[in-house]
Amino acid sequence: MRRTLLAFALATTLLDSAVAAAPYAVTGTASNPLGNGLVRTEFTVSAGVHPLDRFKMVRIRRSHGGPDRGVILFLPPLGTTFSFYEHRDGDPAGRPGSSIAEFFALRGFDVFGVSPRFEGLTAGSCEAGVIDCSILATWNLQSMVEDVAFARGQIAALHPGAPVALGGASLGSILAIATADADPAAYDALILWEGLLYSDDPAVVGLNTGYCAGLEAQLAAGRIYDGVTSGVFKTAAKLAQTAPGGLSPIPLVPPFLTNREALVANLSIPTPGPVSMPVPGYFQVAGDLATASFRFADADRLIENVTRFNSYIPNVLVRDVSCSLAGVETSYTDGLGAFTGPILAIAGGHGFGNYLGPQLALFGSTDVTVRIEPDFGHIDHMMTPRHTDFVERPILEFLRRVRD
Repeated sequence: MRRTLLAFALATTLLDSAVAAAPYAVTGTASNPLGNGLVRTEFTVSAGVHPLDRFKMVRIRRSHGGPDRGVILFLPPLGTTFSFYEHRDGDPAGRPGSSIAEFFALRGFDVFGVSPRFEGLTAGSCEAGVIDCSILATWNLQSMVEDVAFARGQIAALHPGAPVALGGASLGSILAIATADADPAAYDALILWEGLLYSDDPAVVGLNTGYCAGLEAQLAAGRIYDGVTSGVFKTAAKLAQTAPGGLSPIPLVPPFLTNREALVANLSIPTPGPVSMPVPGYFQVAGDLATASFRFADADRLIENVTRFNSYIPNVLVRDVSCSLAGVETSYTDGLGAFTGPILAIAGGHGFGNYLGPQLALFGSTDVTVRIEPDFGHIDHMMTPRHTDFVERPILEFLRRVRD
């Protein structure tokens, strides 16, 4: 059934069509110039009858000429959206061409992206009953795989036969693994940046066995979303920006910590939890609590990203990840041997880097490149001002090599 749905979704029409094969339909389109000869187009896609069953697709390309080097399809991290790949360097207006997506579009790639269905939900609206959030109970990893399949169908209609690289950071990497498992022939290369869906390490399996059981219990009790975790991160980031020296009012944070220290602690100290520590020793970014500073990340860049986090996370989605890492759920990794294309894995030593081996061994590929920064946390690659050295250039070198 799963692969039948995916095959059905792939048989979709062109991006600019008003209606696609049910249940998917492009219901809105908006384009605007980005500078440097680039244009951004955003598509609103209906994915079901519930009003919240919708998501965004984004396309960034040169305004003239085709994709000389093929297509890249970027998938979103858990905390945020495709905007992660659109984050520019510099002031709020940003420097044109400095985002990850624009970097590749300027170099001849047609860049596509998908944002999650839970994008844009206002904090507190679900708890207050302002909107009906019951649909979040169905937003699992499989629903995201199907959304990606729809996007892949649109790419196929626009660029028949063009090579497509699939990947992303964090959940984007996890989703890429599940998508390649479902349809290994649809993608020519994978970019796995800080994400896993399988491990045979006893410590990882044990940690996630507990998370898996806890999440299944929450779902059984009707707790279908997490509206707290993202809120804590966002509040810590905003307070660190507006009143860095003030004492943190966040519950469970030691009351003697300043707002800036609380942000560093939240992001740099391993804290057990399915999102905050899926593998031992995991933290978001390397930091020093004694100096309230980050070792590699630019504080302004980091805070801007964190304050844009989604307000809700579907528990069933996190359940699929935790239960996969626990070995309880196998449907998202059982077909990876059929993927034989080249793979680039990017990771941090305090992220998933020490646990990549078993995951990569499931693929049928013999062309696997691994780049680990031993001192980096989960998102240090992105948050450092030198992100181009750790993300864009390695990916570009990889894609150039595999297409030569």
